[in-house]
Amino acid sequence: SGRYTALGEDLWSNIYSPANTVKENVVTAKLPLVVYLHEYAYATGYHRRSMSFIRDLTEEGFAVLALDMMGFGTRIEEALHFYDRYPRWSVMGKMVADTRCVINDVYTRMPFIDSGRIYLAGYSLGGTVALFTAALDDRVKGTAVVSAFSSLRNDNTGTEGIRHYSELHGLIPRLGFFVGHEDRIPVDFDDVLACVVPRSLLIIAPKRDRHHTIASVQKMVVSVSSLYHQQQASDKITFEQPDTFNHFPDSLQQRVAKWLKR
Repeated sequence: SGRYTALGEDLWSNIYSPANTVKENVVTAKLPLVVYLHEYAYATGYHRRSMSFIRDLTEEGFAVLALDMMGFGTRIEEALHFYDRYPRWSVMGKMVADTRCVINDVYTRMPFIDSGRIYLAGYSLGGTVALFTAALDDRVKGTAVVSAFSSLRNDNTGTEGIRHYSELHGLIPRLGFFVGHEDRIPVDFDDVLACVVPRSLLIIAPKRDRHHTIASVQKMVVSVSSLYHQQQASDKITFEQPDTFNHFPDSLQQRVAKWLKR
């Protein structure tokens, strides 16, 4: 079952819960929560391709909170003239701020959620936002991402590289200053991963993902795992490389749901 609810910062979301935990439209048990963050879907937001995954999660006993990220679906007009209005912000920063606002509301407005069991799950752009959020917010117990990142400094896919963030989607415009000088970028995703662990982290990186170089992803994961080996936290990272391309089919959705439930 699902219901539409208001959050802080003028955000709106849908919350879905297992049917056997709802009685007379009231959730009757403390539930773990998965905040689901969607892919690049400007016209439709999260609704079009996410319902089977949400169903998998509720069948595993989770409540699921899903919302359109800024600039997508029902919030597409929020991206209009964004940088004219907020020249010191970034779209990526706004997405992360919104996700953290959702977590704040778990504590203040959602007594039926177990605040000690808050998870993030994201595919593509949603996975990137999930990683940045988890790196900044230690209230996140676990994070699962699919096709979410590769190296900013050493992206050899032959596609747009960091222009993906600075120009194509306008997510982090200041990365554009480093085009042609990527080795000078002060932070890469291995630094982000290091801030997420030793909390649990699932990374699914398809071998034939044309947007993300699998070798660079693998190198960063190994680096972070080695960093935490002496702290016995390397087992907190689950790294899987299915022989497929960049998509989020039922098989991967079910894998993520099972991993979160473990």
